[in-house]
Amino acid sequence: MKTTIWINTLQMVEKLKHDANNEHEYTLHLGGILRSTHWLKYDAERDLYGDSTDWFHYDIWLTESELQEAYPNCWWRRDA
Repeated sequence: MKTTIWINTLQMVEKLKHDANNEHEYTLHLGGILRSTHWLKYDAERDLYGDSTDWFHYDIWLTESELQEAYPNCWWRRDA
């Protein structure tokens, strides 16, 4: 049986930085059984994080501090 590993927002930011310019699918835990799928990407040239709930359409770009403010104390699971 596969164990599900959840990481916090800060840990997710570090993982995105280590694999810059590549898209990653993460599930955001909203509480109970509620989840939200996000596609996240770190743009190393711009030093910004793309956040999308519509695959490959990044209309929100945030700094690291803005990303952490938007998702404080949140838990994420890497899906793909």
